[in-house]
Amino acid sequence: MACDWSRVASVVLASVALLTPHHVIAAETPNPPEYYTIPVIDLSHDQERQVAVDREPGQYLGHPTTVLLEDNQTMICVYPKGHGRGAVVMKRSHDAGKTWSDRLPVPESWTTSQEVPTLYRVEDPAGVKRLIVFSGLYPIRMACSDDDGLTWSELEPIGDFGGIVAMASLMRLKNGDYLAFFHDDGRFLKGENKNGPFVVYSTRSTDGGLTWGDPEIVVQHAEAHLCEPGALRSPDGAQIALLLRENSRKFNSFVTYSDDEGVTWSEPVQLPASLTGDRHTARYAPDGRLVVVFRDTTRVSPTYGDFAGWIGTYDDIVLGREGQYRLRLLDNTKGADTSYPGLELLPDGTFVTTTYGHWAEGEEPYIMSVRFTLDEIDAKAAQLPLEKPVFVSGEGGYHTYRIPSLIATPAGTLLAFCEGRKESTSDAGDIDLLLKRSTDNGATWNSQQVVWDDGPNTCGNPCPVVDHSTGVIWLLLTHNLGRDSEKAIVEGQSTGTRTVWVSHSSDDGLTWAAPKEITATTKKPEWTWYATGPGVGIQLRRGSHPGRLVIPCDHIVAESKTYHSHVIYSDDHGATWLLGGVTDDTVNECQVIERTDGSLLLNSRRWHTNTGNGRAIATSPDAGMTWSDLANDPALIEPRCQASLIRYRPSDAEELPVVLFSNPADAERRYKMVVRLSVDDGRTWPAWKCLYPGPAAYSCLTVLSDGRVGCLYERGTKHPYEMIVFSAFPLNWAGEGVLDR
Repeated sequence: MACDWSRVASVVLASVALLTPHHVIAAETPNPPEYYTIPVIDLSHDQERQVAVDREPGQYLGHPTTVLLEDNQTMICVYPKGHGRGAVVMKRSHDAGKTWSDRLPVPESWTTSQEVPTLYRVEDPAGVKRLIVFSGLYPIRMACSDDDGLTWSELEPIGDFGGIVAMASLMRLKNGDYLAFFHDDGRFLKGENKNGPFVVYSTRSTDGGLTWGDPEIVVQHAEAHLCEPGALRSPDGAQIALLLRENSRKFNSFVTYSDDEGVTWSEPVQLPASLTGDRHTARYAPDGRLVVVFRDTTRVSPTYGDFAGWIGTYDDIVLGREGQYRLRLLDNTKGADTSYPGLELLPDGTFVTTTYGHWAEGEEPYIMSVRFTLDEIDAKAAQLPLEKPVFVSGEGGYHTYRIPSLIATPAGTLLAFCEGRKESTSDAGDIDLLLKRSTDNGATWNSQQVVWDDGPNTCGNPCPVVDHSTGVIWLLLTHNLGRDSEKAIVEGQSTGTRTVWVSHSSDDGLTWAAPKEITATTKKPEWTWYATGPGVGIQLRRGSHPGRLVIPCDHIVAESKTYHSHVIYSDDHGATWLLGGVTDDTVNECQVIERTDGSLLLNSRRWHTNTGNGRAIATSPDAGMTWSDLANDPALIEPRCQASLIRYRPSDAEELPVVLFSNPADAERRYKMVVRLSVDDGRTWPAWKCLYPGPAAYSCLTVLSDGRVGCLYERGTKHPYEMIVFSAFPLNWAGEGVLDR
C-alpha cells in the first residue's frame, strides 16, 4: 500500500536554514593528470550482456535509478519520459533484471515530475521497510510505498526547499538516520531562480525517510562546480566519501570525506582522471573491490561520453591512485548524453547496472542494462596488451629516444630501431641510430646496439624492409650535419643538406653493413628536406612487380616550399634504389601497404590543418610509380603526427584484407595512442582500441611470429617523449566487435 501520510508530521520550512556550516571552501589544489593509464576493458560489444529495459521510437527515455529487493530477484526501475523533466515511468523485473514488465500504473502527480526521479529502499526505527521516490527542482517532492512498489503515494513536498538531482545519493548512518545528498546552483534552493555558486547539500531523516530536515551545506569550492554527490562508505564503515561531479569541466572529479557521520566534511580534492565522470554510483564486490559506474567526462579518455565504470579499492580513492581497470560498458553515440546509472549486486556476484543513452545512431535514448562479474573482467584483463618499456629517455647515455621503428625478421626476431638523441629532444644535433633485438616476441630485449654513429651529426629516420626472397633486412636512413636544423635546410641556409642512405643485415640484425649513400638516385636536386619513413617499407607480392621493395618517404621542394610524400624502390633486392611516384602537396611522413588487388595505399600525415580533418590517402595502380589525387580519411583523426599502417599477414600463405593503423587519435594534441582495424583493405575502420590515453606520438606496428600484433610507440606522463614502449596484443582484441561477427 502507499504511505499513510497522516502518520507523517507536517514539515513546512518558512525559510531554508543554512546552519553554521561544517564545511570548508577548498583552496585550489594541484591538478592531477587529465588522463589515466590503467587498462580499459570494453564490454560494449558483448550484446549477450545487454538487456533493453524500455525503448519507445521517437521518445526520449532517460536517467534511471534501480532498487533490488530483499528476495534478490525483484528489481524496480524508475525513469523520466524526457531529459530529466517528464512523466515518471516505472517497471518491475522478477528475474533480477533479465526481463521487465510493461510500464506500471503510477500516481497522477508523477506525470508532473520536473527532474530526474531517484528511487531508494529505506527502513524506519521500527524495522518497517518502504520505497521512496524523490523528484527535484523546487520544491523537492517525495512519494513512498509500504508494499514494495505495488502502490504509491502522490508526490508531496518534503519542505520549502529545492535542489538539483535530488537525491543524488542516500546513506544510512550508524544511528539509523539517513542522509540524502543533492546540489543546487542558486536557482532552486529557495525557488528564486537566481544563479549562484554550486553547493552540495545534505538533508537528514530520523524516521526512516518519512520526513526530512533542513538542508545543510556539505561542501563547495572556490572555482570548481561540484555537484551530483555519490556516497559510499569505507570498508570498515568508519568513513563516508562523496564522489563529486565537476561541472565547469576545468578539473577532474572531486572527493570529500566525513569521519563523523556527515557532521563535518574534509576539503574536497581532485580524484584521478580514471574516476572522473558524472553521477557516480558505487558498490562493493564480494572480494572487497569497489565498482563505480558513471558517465565518462574525463578530459582525455578513449571512452569520453560513454557509459563507463571503474574497478579498484577504497584505498585507491583515498590515496589518489588510478585503480585497477576502467570499463566501457556501453557505447553512447551522441555526445555525453548518457549514464545516470543504477547499480545492483546479485548474490552470485553479478553486477546489474542500468542507464540511458543513445545506443542506436540517430535514435532517441532508451534504457539498457549490462551484466558482468569481476571474474569475467579479470579474465578479459588477462587478454589485454603486454606493455614493456624498451627505450627510456635519460638512460643508456642518451637524453631522449625518438622515432620508433619495428619489424619482424623471417626468423621471428623483433628489431626495434629508434633515434638516440644525445643532448636534447631536438630533431637536430648529435643523433645516433640505435637498435634492440628480441627473440621472444618482445618479452625481453637485448642490449642496445649502435647501428650508425657519425660523431656530432644526425643519423635517423629508420625505415627497414625485409626481402623475403633473400632474408636480408634493408634499412633506409637519412643524414645531415648536426649543426644544420630542418629550418636552415628548408631555407637553403644550411652548410650541408639532407642525404639518403641504406644499410643492411644478413644475420637477423646482429650486425649491419656500413651505410651507403644513395642520394643521387633517390632525391631530386631541387628538394631540400627529406625523410625516409619513419616506420617500415614493404615488399610487393602481386601485380607486375612482385619482389619490389618499396620505402615510403617525404620531401620539401626548395622554391615552392611545398610538402610531398613519395616512395623509393628497388627491383634488384636492394642493390640499387630509385625514385618512384610523388603525391600532391600538403603532406609529408607516410606509410604504404599493398592491397589484395595489387594496388598500393599511401597514408600520409597532413602538414596543413586546413586541408582536412583526417589523414591523407592516395592510391597507386602501378606499384608506386604514380599516385592518385590526395583524399581525406576523416575516420583517421590526427594532430599532425606520424602514423603506422600495415597489412596483417602472419604468414606468406595468408592473404587477408585486414589492415591495422596506429596514431595519436586527437585532433589537437599528441594524445591517445589508438589502434584501428579495417577488414576491407583500409577503406573503412569499424574497430578501434586505445593502447594509451595519455601523451603519445610516433608509432610502428608489426605482426609477431605467434600471430599477435606488436606496436612500438612513444609515450609519457607529462609529454610523449619520455619513453618508447612495446605493446603486444591479439588481433581479436583490436578487432573486437568486428572480427567476431
